[in-house]
Amino acid sequence: MPEGDSIRRVANKLLPLVGQTIERATTQGLFRDLVGRTILKVAAHGKHLTIDLDNQTEIHVHQGMNGRFRSLTRANGEAMLAKTSPGRASLVIATATNLYLWLTCPTVEITPRRAPRHGMSTHKLGPDVLAGDFDSRQGAERAAEHPTRRIADVLLDQRVVAGLGNIWKTESLFMCRIDPRTLVAAIPVHALAQIYETARELMQASVDSNMRDLAAYSRTSKPCPRCGALIIAYQLGDPPRWTWSCPHCQPFAVG
Repeated sequence: MPEGDSIRRVANKLLPLVGQTIERATTQGLFRDLVGRTILKVAAHGKHLTIDLDNQTEIHVHQGMNGRFRSLTRANGEAMLAKTSPGRASLVIATATNLYLWLTCPTVEITPRRAPRHGMSTHKLGPDVLAGDFDSRQGAERAAEHPTRRIADVLLDQRVVAGLGNIWKTESLFMCRIDPRTLVAAIPVHALAQIYETARELMQASVDSNMRDLAAYSRTSKPCPRCGALIIAYQLGDPPRWTWSCPHCQPFAVG
């Protein structure tokens, strides 16, 4: 699943859209009544993307597990779209010079100003870990409200803090030397804050470089880059997610 850093990169690629006029918009091949509308704002919040138009319509996209985004010139985009099944083209926005294509996304919502769900796409989410005003201490205090849950599960809970997924859950806990199975009650608030601050730093580095330098994620039975012990893998959560940790650097205290 694209995580918060991926969606932030999408939002950055869409920034040139602000001030442009939509010449065509479709969802799964169906034309939407957005022609002539001007794009006012593009924003990422966690794993969610919103596009605000000049008539107060909101476009909301969540890419889910397998959604993909493409930013293309108008000519290249039209050529790609001609080879794409309409059912796979979750959202198409075309301007005079560019075509933006979302593929196989489970959630694309276009809500007019007076629609009941207008502006509701992100209201249940916690603060965005990549937002300029994100406060890691506040994130820690929100996490501390779930003392009986494992820290791995709380990091994935978008209602606590939005943006982290399985990759950055694994990587931030590795960097902070905390076993993913540890109960939140066993982690001091300052250490919880450090986890969120570390996740933020790792994700921002990913946004800036367009690269992910991973130490533990998906490295089953490979040497830990810190101590040389073999990385282990196991499933946690509901639904279960593969999780990786170092048994030496991130010791699990049972009980």
